[in-house]
Amino acid sequence: MLFINPMWDNEAERIGKERCTRLGYALHTISDLMGFIALLLLLGTAAYLGYRGIVGGFHASLLLLLPIPFGLAIVSSILYRFSWVVAHRRGFHYDYDSREASWLEDGQRRTYKCNDAA
Repeated sequence: MLFINPMWDNEAERIGKERCTRLGYALHTISDLMGFIALLLLLGTAAYLGYRGIVGGFHASLLLLLPIPFGLAIVSSILYRFSWVVAHRRGFHYDYDSREASWLEDGQRRTYKCNDAA
């Protein structure tokens, strides 16, 4: 997805990914922030281009501002996908029916459900 990543199904998925791999979770968080900033930049760029078009002084070279938010959104999407690659390498799996996250740690399967104590 461009700009906004899919939401977590449940807190168990989010906390399970965080416990499985801190790096993957950090990449996921950074990608969410980058996507949000890219969306704000897109809206700001569109508003600025509209303003310059109405007031005057619009130049075709101003269209070179548009690739910036899209480039940031593409980098955000790449980070998001890489965060899941890192999690899947650690054996992360989320069961949507039971709302349980599991992963491999030290050769053993670890699980997390929302009702588990911290």
